[in-house]
Amino acid sequence: MIKFPKKILVIDHEPRVTRLVRQALENAGKYLIKEEHDDQSALQTAHSFQPDLILLDTAATSRNGQVLERQIQTDALLRDTPLLRLSSLKSESQMISGGILCGYSFFAAPIRMEEVLRGVEYLLFPKDYTHEPL
Repeated sequence: MIKFPKKILVIDHEPRVTRLVRQALENAGKYLIKEEHDDQSALQTAHSFQPDLILLDTAATSRNGQVLERQIQTDALLRDTPLLRLSSLKSESQMISGGILCGYSFFAAPIRMEEVLRGVEYLLFPKDYTHEPL
């Protein structure tokens, strides 16, 4: 059986953040990554790319990020696409959130890539996931 890579859309205003996330995910060898740095074109990119997962920077100070998050959650083509939030304004005790977006939040700065990778694995390959949920 041929396995196709899972598609992940990474949305963040900081190209260095998306580059870091992209490199880590591509090194895993299971993912096809697309980056987006602009909220206005991110929704269009999501429609055309049809990702299996969206990683989204939703820093609390970013009103546009919150609007985009709501647009994705209510969009008929995207609402069932899992979201992992990247947020630089969460404390460590808030890393696992109450479940608004699949229950996971991650730091954007500094990124803890092992946690991002575990969260991606857990959402995209739940049957194969062997670690403790985050």
